[in-house]
Amino acid sequence: MEREIRVTSLGDLSDDMMIETLSRLPVRSLMRFKCVCKSWFGLVKDPNFIYKHLKRDDNMRLMVYCTYKNPDDRDPSDDLITYFSVFPDRTLTDLHFQDLEPLMKGIHIGPYDGIFCLLKSHTLINLWNVSLNEYRVVPECRPRLPCYTKTHYANVALGFDPVINGFKLVLILTLWNDQRDSFHDFSHVAVYSFSTNSWRDLEGFEMRFDYMVDRIYNVYLNGYCYWVVCRPDYSKAILSFSISDEVFQEIEGPSVPQTTTYYQSVKTPWILGTYDDCLSLLYSDKMAHSFELWIMKGGSWTKHLTFGPFIETYQPLGFWRKGEFFLESSDKRVVLYDSRYQEMRDLEITGLWFTVHILKESLIRMENEDM
Repeated sequence: MEREIRVTSLGDLSDDMMIETLSRLPVRSLMRFKCVCKSWFGLVKDPNFIYKHLKRDDNMRLMVYCTYKNPDDRDPSDDLITYFSVFPDRTLTDLHFQDLEPLMKGIHIGPYDGIFCLLKSHTLINLWNVSLNEYRVVPECRPRLPCYTKTHYANVALGFDPVINGFKLVLILTLWNDQRDSFHDFSHVAVYSFSTNSWRDLEGFEMRFDYMVDRIYNVYLNGYCYWVVCRPDYSKAILSFSISDEVFQEIEGPSVPQTTTYYQSVKTPWILGTYDDCLSLLYSDKMAHSFELWIMKGGSWTKHLTFGPFIETYQPLGFWRKGEFFLESSDKRVVLYDSRYQEMRDLEITGLWFTVHILKESLIRMENEDM
């Protein structure tokens, strides 16, 4: 249960109305207004208020990671160019963007609730809050691995623990067994607590599936992190992790045709997101002409809407605001489809490969003094 948020009201405004009003403001304004009074100063650091601010629909900006062919073909060693851009206009009417690629050093995963995880190695992570432009150097995770094993690759997730009223970072390491020359039977899991600035090892889970599939579509919702996973037979499921209980659970996906080959698995992605504050999944048929939106309520999946068929083929890229979805056209364009009005809008983004991300303005502090 969430702790009650308290703040000193001004004039005739009640506490609830004041909190609601402040939660609608951008991060930059809130950081200025925290000096108004002591209660407002405490409010912008209150994890429940931070989480309330994160969940607002208008607190979303589009980010696109794009790779395209270098038009200057005189340099064969640099034939591909990548950029990572954020579009400041939340309505996507103004399509001018800010290029974040020069700021991205090494491997980056996210953003999760406005936080990027910058991986210097599998176990050495820096955190970057884009909105506050604050960094946190996380102590290196030093896992005790089984004999003959080493880290093959890593995945992370970030979420709010309502029990301890704080944020946690989850690190999942897939291990390679040198003696057997194959993957180790179990993963290794560690959790970093923002409040204690320390890591703690957890019991891993059996590697019955490759949880790295579709890893960019990890979702946090109401105390749980979710990943799309691929079983050895290439069928798909969903892996959940309780931030409070620190327990993994495999969840069956909706009633859609399962894939049976690696190629099918790649060509028919499951895109996780949230819709009406519920875990949701966007699915396209194998011909990529029609789409289905499935929503999980009460522990079961329900088909909420279907859109298409389209004459052109599209691949799903991600969720936007209610009823809007990002799609990739067959001629490599990013478009925004509004299922309510059945309208398609070209966002003038072209390239060879895309990944779509949602950047939320975040009040989660990175500075050590605020831990």
